[in-house]
Amino acid sequence: MHFLSLLTLIKIVHLCGLISGFGGAILADFTIFTRGVIRPVSEFTLYQTKFLSRIVSFGLVLLWISGVALIWFNLQVHPEYLTNQKLWGKMAIVCVLTLNGVLIHKKILPILKRSIGHRLFDDIPRGYLAGLTLLGSISVVSWTIPFVLGKASELNYVTPFWTIISTYGGILLAFWAVLYFLMASLNHVQNAVHRLANSTVQPNARWEHREWTISPGNQLRA
Repeated sequence: MHFLSLLTLIKIVHLCGLISGFGGAILADFTIFTRGVIRPVSEFTLYQTKFLSRIVSFGLVLLWISGVALIWFNLQVHPEYLTNQKLWGKMAIVCVLTLNGVLIHKKILPILKRSIGHRLFDDIPRGYLAGLTLLGSISVVSWTIPFVLGKASELNYVTPFWTIISTYGGILLAFWAVLYFLMASLNHVQNAVHRLANSTVQPNARWEHREWTISPGNQLRA
């Protein structure tokens, strides 16, 4: 009974880590999109993203600690547990997720800080846009797939490791392609609107700043 209650506690901790990480990542992506892509980045955007990134990191730590504990407990009851290739698939994806979290912390947050007062994708090179959308895609897909695998008990001991990884890779590439297309299209529209606004404002600005004099005969001349 003590064994079962401790195992249940570890499962709850594992679920809390998943909820914290997944929820924090989705909220961070939503914040960056609404307050960094649609609208210019603000101090609030940076603060909110930093706060949510700490929640995601906390969720990852809980996942790793509780995950190792779950493996150890399951091995006590099922010595063949490590032969479950779904387990290795989940661990590989969580490793990618952890590396992606490090890259987001080192790359995205400094970019947000430098972009305060401007939209994140304003006049950004396509290669740069591809890299940022890739990191975002890895975050969303790599949190979703382990959640699905954790609930799909029918895949235990029957699904090969490479089937899981290839499926994960295919979903990731498809999601990245769609996200990149959407962000590139949005970026194109925003840049076009920005250029149009400048082209209409500048002539007026030149007219307003001309020096006007009154010539003999009370005629107003530039």
